[in-house]
Amino acid sequence: MIVKPFFFSIPNTIIRSLACRQGHIERWAKVSTERIETVYHTLDQSSEILKEALQTSYLEALIESGENLLENQSARVIDGKPSEEAVKALNHLYTQLDLSEISPSEKRQGVQLAILKGMREDFIQANHQMTPDSIGSLMAYLVEIIAPPGEQPYHLLDLSVGTGNLIYTIYHFLNKEGKTINLSGIDNDDLLLSIAATSAALQELDVKLTLQDALSNLLTEPADSIVSDLPVGYYPIDEQAKRFETSFETGHSYTHFLLIEQGMKYLKEGGFGFYLVPSNIFESEEAKTLLSYIQKSGHFQGMVSLPKELFKSEQSRKSILIVQKKGEETQQAKEVLLAAAPDFKNISAMQELMTEITEWKKTQFKQKS
Repeated sequence: MIVKPFFFSIPNTIIRSLACRQGHIERWAKVSTERIETVYHTLDQSSEILKEALQTSYLEALIESGENLLENQSARVIDGKPSEEAVKALNHLYTQLDLSEISPSEKRQGVQLAILKGMREDFIQANHQMTPDSIGSLMAYLVEIIAPPGEQPYHLLDLSVGTGNLIYTIYHFLNKEGKTINLSGIDNDDLLLSIAATSAALQELDVKLTLQDALSNLLTEPADSIVSDLPVGYYPIDEQAKRFETSFETGHSYTHFLLIEQGMKYLKEGGFGFYLVPSNIFESEEAKTLLSYIQKSGHFQGMVSLPKELFKSEQSRKSILIVQKKGEETQQAKEVLLAAAPDFKNISAMQELMTEITEWKKTQFKQKS
């Protein structure tokens, strides 16, 4: 059984608690809670109308509503559905929303709230729950400090993209004038990928999304960095798993082990992988195989444990694992980064953590330029 713990986050809280470094405070301050709520309420109310009119799930209705907004902000009618009354109500909602006045980041957060509601209403399995903004923002800080985009085009890949919220959060955080960031995402769930595509279109993001088993031969170019909230559990296709060094000799292998190995194969030399994993990932006997593989093909550079308040129990607690693929100019950090993230509401403690990680990056190892 594959399990990923459920998270819930409120964007306004995250904006206040993570806007803690100079420069980023101004970037986050420009986000309007009112505009986020406007996007959410439009999507929510229209999705409820479509859910009833089309007799479909909330998330499927959400995709339909997003496509309506993208197509001249008017309801699409197929085979007489939705009804004339429903179309009138939908078009009234759509005309009240001026997308040109809303930033891509605000659109993302409005969409996120609608997705969260849909996941609760449609009883989406835990493994498909969305990575919250609080964790996505922390991961974005880590990427910016440790493996920031340079002058050349930067390829950011998510091997378990789901609804896209994690990679889009990181993109908006990293996106600066003069930087070119190319986004790619892979997932084997067509509903989640459709949501990711609709969300990207509303945000006017150019992203390559591929419906594919992430443990097959991937149709993607090597990445500068990979970011993923890895599904945790057993991978059911033993024959496929045997292609990997981190597979088990008998029985099903761990999906998250295999994906970390897969990620190493699709990173550029010197590229980094930032993975949300169980905090106890290296405590099992089987973990020796994973650690051996990481040390052979790359470097285990760090692990940042997340606040316990985010999780129901210590057993479900997660951390961000940081690995780097070997290259001509890479080296193992003299001291592996082992840090504990404070409560996200503690701004001064977050500032201190980022300062410590920045200093660690400068002194512990050199990154391929």
